Amino acid sequence: MFLIFILLIIIAGCDNYKQYEIEVIMPQLPCHIKNSYNDIKFELKYPGSSSGTEAAGPGSSVYIYSSFPVLPVVATPYTNKGYIPLYPAGGIFPESGKDGSLFLKWEDGFAAEIIYKMVNNGYNVESFNIGRFKNYLSEKSSGNPWIYDEENIIYALSFNIFNANFVKKKNSRRIVLHLPLASDSKRWVLSNLTDPRIFKEENGILILDDIPERNVFILSDTGKEFAQLFMDSTGWHAYFSNSEDILSGRW
Repeated sequence: MFLIFILLIIIAGCDNYKQYEIEVIMPQLPCHIKNSYNDIKFELKYPGSSSGTEAAGPGSSVYIYSSFPVLPVVATPYTNKGYIPLYPAGGIFPESGKDGSLFLKWEDGFAAEIIYKMVNNGYNVESFNIGRFKNYLSEKSSGNPWIYDEENIIYALSFNIFNANFVKKKNSRRIVLHLPLASDSKRWVLSNLTDPRIFKEENGILILDDIPERNVFILSDTGKEFAQLFMDSTGWHAYFSNSEDILSGRW
């Protein structure tokens, strides 16, 4: 009888999390990149998914099924030219949902990535004020939360001690790049699409100011070239798509 009683409790608990369907709607591309990279496709990840689900492109939608009471959805855009990953957009259901639809936003990608890691690692975030959390990150950063250190935030959430003191900016740096001779690009953008700055080459030199200390791609506005920058506290390395040379620098 005791075992039957336990089984009934488990079954009753499962009924609280019935499977549901939501329509996940991709964001449009920001104005500063859509004319150069109109071939972008999204790959989705969310707790419980076995593999990435590819949507048709910006503004399109895909239907997914889940039984998670809190469902973070992270949409990483890739360019077909070199399959370059850009920083993701995101949303968190049901907080960002409406009438069975979840509209993903660029400024919510950072928060969605954090909540995805929490849920995927078994942490219960049902009682956490997710709406206040993502709005705080977006508003305090003027729509660019990727300036913050996510490790501090995840640590605090993991031990249920999160407050605004754990939202700290990453160190930011100035990077001076001497472009390869083969480069004919004059304007470059960042793979962080919440940062709409356009950096202009002058006399073969590209200066990137106030870049958070995290790995990033820079992409030419011609859509033909890109470079990958790896950064840490000791310095940086840059790999250009049209050159075998590796540029490096120290802080």
